[in-house]
Order: sequence, then structure tokens, then C-alpha cells
Amino acid sequence: MSSEQNAELVTTTWKAIVGGQADAALANMSDEVSWLIPGNLPGISGLKRGKAAVKEFIGGIGKAFPAGLNSSISKVHAAGDTVIVELTNTGKAFTGKDYRNEYCFVFEVEGGKIRRIREYVDMLTVKEAMTA
Repeated sequence: MSSEQNAELVTTTWKAIVGGQADAALANMSDEVSWLIPGNLPGISGLKRGKAAVKEFIGGIGKAFPAGLNSSISKVHAAGDTVIVELTNTGKAFTGKDYRNEYCFVFEVEGGKIRRIREYVDMLTVKEAMTA
């Protein structure tokens, strides 16, 4: 796939994730997909390996933000099989707290499917929003 096709695959997949369409998002991922979130926040940080683990994580987004999560993509950079996406997520957490955080994702595509996701985010902002 071209860089442009990879960028389209990634942005379509991201919109499905934040839109609560886990199955549509997972259809664009390799069976061996991995999603890494550096940090030490239990239940969020760490490595999710395989579609089942990623599906469980995506489901947690809906629980954390019952009214939905608004995602605004500011930049997409694609080079070969790597797509970097900068975005801002906003919403109201299940705690009732307003949430706004900046993200940078690195997606790697293999064989027309997303194989690896690395997520970089301010974990303190996440923790504060998720703590009652």
C-alpha cells in the first residue's frame, strides 16, 4: 500500500475506535496487533497484544467516556509503512470531570493491516480525569 493509503487506513480506523465501532476498527488490524502505552497507570499503560486485548482496551474507552470521546486530528504524517497522527481528545470522563489531552500515535502497517500502535499521552492528565 502507498503512504497515502496507509494514512487513510489509520484515520478510518481511528474514527471507528472513538466512534465505538470496535469491530470495524479491528477489521483493519493484524491478528498479531500490539498497542503500547508507556507509563505506569494500571489498566491503561502497558502492552496490549492481539485483537482480544485491543478489543478489551477499546471497550474501556467507552466505559471511561460514556457520552463519547471527541477526537480532533491535527496532523497526519505518512512515510512508507509508518503513520504518525497528532490529535486532541476531549470529553467528559465517567467521573464527571472534563477531559482534554494531546496525543501522538505511531502506527505501523504490514500487509494492509495495522500491526503496531504506540501511543504517547500525558498520563497525569488521564489519571486526574479518571480519579473521583
